Amino acid sequence: MSLFKVRDLWTTKCGKDEVFESSSLLIADIRGQNFDDIIVGSHSGYLRIFNPQFDLEAEEYGAFKAIDQLIEIQLEEPILQIAVGKLVSGSKVNHLAILHPRSVAVYNVITKTGSTEHGDQCQINIVYEHHLKRSAYSFLVGGFGGVEGRDFLCVLGLDGTLMFYEQETLSLTRLLPNFLLPSPIVYIPHTDSFVLLNSNWHIESYRYQILGEESTDRVLPSWSYNLGEDVNDMRFLSLTTNEAAIFVLTERNFYCFGETGVLKFCKRLQYIPLCCHIYSRGEPSVMSMIVSDSNNLLIYEGSKLKWGAQLHATPVAISRASLESLQGCLIVLTEEGELECAYLGTEPTVFVPPPIQNSVLSNAELESKYASLQHQIATYSKASKESLGAPTQKSEIKLTTKTWPMSDSDTTCSIEIYLTTGSSVHNVNITIEVCKPLVAEPATHFIQTINDSVEVSTRISVSEGDIWDLNCNIVCTYLSEETFGVVSTDVELPAKLVLELAPPSRGQDFSLTFTAMQVVILSALFSDFSADSWNTTNSNEYAAGFRYRNNPSITFTLTLNRPGLKYRLEGDSVTSLTLPVCILAKKLASKHLKSNQYSLGLNELFSAIDENIRLRNLIREIETELRLGSGQMRSAQRRLLSKMRDKTPCDMKPLSALIAYTHDYLMDAAHRMEGAQIDLNKNGHLLANLLKFTFTMIRLTGNVLEEELKQAYEAVCCTQHMSEEQGWAEITQFSLSHLLKTILARYDKYIDLYIISIK
Repeated sequence: MSLFKVRDLWTTKCGKDEVFESSSLLIADIRGQNFDDIIVGSHSGYLRIFNPQFDLEAEEYGAFKAIDQLIEIQLEEPILQIAVGKLVSGSKVNHLAILHPRSVAVYNVITKTGSTEHGDQCQINIVYEHHLKRSAYSFLVGGFGGVEGRDFLCVLGLDGTLMFYEQETLSLTRLLPNFLLPSPIVYIPHTDSFVLLNSNWHIESYRYQILGEESTDRVLPSWSYNLGEDVNDMRFLSLTTNEAAIFVLTERNFYCFGETGVLKFCKRLQYIPLCCHIYSRGEPSVMSMIVSDSNNLLIYEGSKLKWGAQLHATPVAISRASLESLQGCLIVLTEEGELECAYLGTEPTVFVPPPIQNSVLSNAELESKYASLQHQIATYSKASKESLGAPTQKSEIKLTTKTWPMSDSDTTCSIEIYLTTGSSVHNVNITIEVCKPLVAEPATHFIQTINDSVEVSTRISVSEGDIWDLNCNIVCTYLSEETFGVVSTDVELPAKLVLELAPPSRGQDFSLTFTAMQVVILSALFSDFSADSWNTTNSNEYAAGFRYRNNPSITFTLTLNRPGLKYRLEGDSVTSLTLPVCILAKKLASKHLKSNQYSLGLNELFSAIDENIRLRNLIREIETELRLGSGQMRSAQRRLLSKMRDKTPCDMKPLSALIAYTHDYLMDAAHRMEGAQIDLNKNGHLLANLLKFTFTMIRLTGNVLEEELKQAYEAVCCTQHMSEEQGWAEITQFSLSHLLKTILARYDKYIDLYIISIK
């Protein structure tokens, strides 16, 4: 907060329910009276011209009088910007130019001397008007091309088109390159050029002569500066007859450039600027007025802060005027149309900061408070941790699903998703997530608005690869009365989608034995298979063979020893056993299914980890080869170009052979990189399969707490989301190191699990 406040001289309200912006205010001598008038235009189409009259020696001089307003007229279109210049042929008088969305008009301001105390009477008459083929954003007035004694118009369209009007005639239309969104634009008379910001956030300068050349297909800037941020405002100030300065205001910086694009200084702002005004008090002093988001007016001389004052309102435009009653008056316009004339006063603010309360506590009180805080930390329960991110209100959408039964000939599974709501919700996005090689089509649904209920469907199919999880996660996000909500549910896909019955076989390479408190016959465990398929494959309730539908060569056999309360699972590979182990673990969880063969598959897991690290190192080596080869190719191409420009003839065969060899080298490295990335993707899928199998078998031992095992699995299960700098090994090492310092540090029995996972 500033120590001083701006002192009011004169205030008024421009209309009611009107909108104003930074280009709505103009200070100019429109009537040729050797002092400035205040010209205001609103988006509602109202044009107002003020000439405030106040006596500084009077006790009260802030009241608005009727004679202070010269003109108030409503035009047919919104007013985007106002400018003043010598815009009429054969006339040396300033005329008023007004920019509308699809037109630009020039008016003549006529003053009739009054014979009474009501003052002079002003009128405006339209001189000419240009209708625009494109929507306008802003315009400029100046002596383009170095002309003297008259001014031209330049209109900037929303699509980046510059339209030049030599008074009553359209002279040129030029489309700027690299243009996406319009930006502030200024004209520099010293270099006869236009400066603006392109879509790459580069400040570029285009000469008027270059813009006017019809033979130029692509307009090139005379200079460019990489600003790297958006521009709020851009101003131009002529310092001397041979020197000018361009001032650029961004969200966090204030720049000053020379007319040739040389950066003079950059001021880092510790606030968000709203508007600015640049003026000079004589060579070489340059003053800048910037208004902050806290309504502070900060005045700089160059890059040094000279003064600060508090404004009464939040302005959108600020300027400096030489009025008849006061030179250097401060003019402020707000978005609601409050117009104020003020000066920098020295009236201190009435804000008095409250006294600082320094309550000194005794040692006994401090110890008691410390003990209380320690008790709160120690008694922080698990329930409070779980409720930390829990939703505070009930979900407004009820999500239910239905999985349609499959026939023997079906290759896809259809899931119906039902959404029911009691109120209107918007932007509903439904995402269906399945593990590869399962594929959801479509994987997302978007619904604009739901007032009652809606139903969507998704089909799940199978592609090539090992299948190890049949879980389908459905997540629904929505917006309701500016509130974001999420509901989700899990669906277990039928085993019939990926498996089919096959004749049972014996003596396969890998076998597992499970015990249970109570057994369930196989036909009840896999009830989605028809009775005909059980009979035709010689499978029964005690022995059943299965094969994967996407790879019939991979099989496994499940047998039941009912008297011994045991299940025996045999398969061709460890990866083929992951899915049946997960199915048994879920369906027989209430029967206390157990197994002590958690070490099965560890050799395959360690081999997959070694292969993952080898592929990562291989990719790094190939990246180095590509980088070196690319550098060699660029050097050879530059050398070839220089030899071709040389007038002395020379033999090009060695250089051509080098380029051909480098090209073959790069293509070979690119093919090897593509193959390594494919192998790494397959390895990630294999690693996820083996990790799921290992942790499921560890859980079936019954010696590990479910919560700790879940956190350990989440620490190592990230096998697919990899980047160039971070892979599974880096993520797992960091995650397990964190677990060693927290959860695993309290249990010695988890050290073995950690060694198994990272070996």
